[in-house]
Amino acid sequence: MNRSTLQLSRAADALLFAFPILVLCVPRGAGVFLAGVGILAIVGWRRMESAWRDHSTILRPLTLTVVAFLAVFFFSKFVHQTPWDVIDNPSRVLLAVLTCWVVVRARPDSAWLWRGISVALFVALFIVAYQKVMLNEPRPGAWIQAIAFANMVAALSLIGFARPGDTREVHGQAWLNILCGAAILMLNGTRGAMVAMMLTLVPMLMIRYRRVGFRMFAAAVAGTIVLAAAAYLAPGSPVSNRVDQAISEIQQFKQGNYETSVGVRLRIWEIGTDYLREHPWTGIGVGQFARILHATPYCHERPHSAVCVLEHAHNDIVEVAATTGVFGLTAFLALFFVPAVLFLRAMLQASSVGSAQGISLGGGGLGFVLASLICGLTQVTMAHQANVVFYAGVTGLLLGLASCESLAGRKVEQGANPRSAPAASTA
Repeated sequence: MNRSTLQLSRAADALLFAFPILVLCVPRGAGVFLAGVGILAIVGWRRMESAWRDHSTILRPLTLTVVAFLAVFFFSKFVHQTPWDVIDNPSRVLLAVLTCWVVVRARPDSAWLWRGISVALFVALFIVAYQKVMLNEPRPGAWIQAIAFANMVAALSLIGFARPGDTREVHGQAWLNILCGAAILMLNGTRGAMVAMMLTLVPMLMIRYRRVGFRMFAAAVAGTIVLAAAAYLAPGSPVSNRVDQAISEIQQFKQGNYETSVGVRLRIWEIGTDYLREHPWTGIGVGQFARILHATPYCHERPHSAVCVLEHAHNDIVEVAATTGVFGLTAFLALFFVPAVLFLRAMLQASSVGSAQGISLGGGGLGFVLASLICGLTQVTMAHQANVVFYAGVTGLLLGLASCESLAGRKVEQGANPRSAPAASTA
């Protein structure tokens, strides 16, 4: 490795470590990360082309997925003649491709990501505790919208849980990430993020304890159940208050009261689903979900209802389907399912060569995608710039790191089995 490549790699190490800290703990930290990726791309441009060739099995499907998604959204913008600003947040998914490309070019040490996550969660816990106790904020979220912040905490906790290593110390560090995340979410009070973290944690136990016996795995499952129960039963727990509130609000919704947090969401989802049935192909236009609400008889009669003042659907599926139709929904879901397939492939390949780093990166990526999908059932990813940058950035980082591990594994495998290497051409 020459000097310039080594310097680029070290700069990428620093950005990898800083990423979770920036997005959770620094005001406008997502913009700092964007700038950092851009600088690394400019500095390392001389060998970007060769990096693309070496990692095309990851970069090509990711790029096609992002391009298809943007194509559908641009089509919707022009067909419905909506303002240009509705494309601003969706266009940031391009960061997934650029980040992945920069990572495979710079080849940072993935260990810095695990370290950064632990630091970020600890600092974020301190920040939200201060906001809750000293500032009396009901839904502390550092400097980010509360739900978007909670979703990022859940995702990073799960990725941190997937860190490689089978020693007691590493297992302890993994669980500490989950405990920090759970404490933050209890203070924050976002139900969807807590559910996403707890549900995703169960299948991720198979990654964390893949080399241990059934008793240890059963103990880990029991520990997860105890953690969830403790979060609910702890005296004065915001989790129990929010869960009980949700149950009460569902009952009120059934009785015709829509003016509650849960009732508003359920009513909006009904309206969005009805609109999709009537306009399945093109929807009303990207970023125009509020027009669906305003046009309903319900909002004509109750213009000041909470149902009628929101700008989005509080649900990724309903939002995208009602605004861009079934093609937009398909392209949107591909942003999750294509990376999930790539993560699964990387994890299986890493397992075949015994790469603990590769298994953790692939498994952590799968957990991240699953948690993001679950979180999207109660919020709209594209409505918050921080959420878009976070999802695209993590996708690019993990896929790039996993691709580097896969390439290293293939080289080791070919070195151990020369017959598997391509035959040299003769003149």
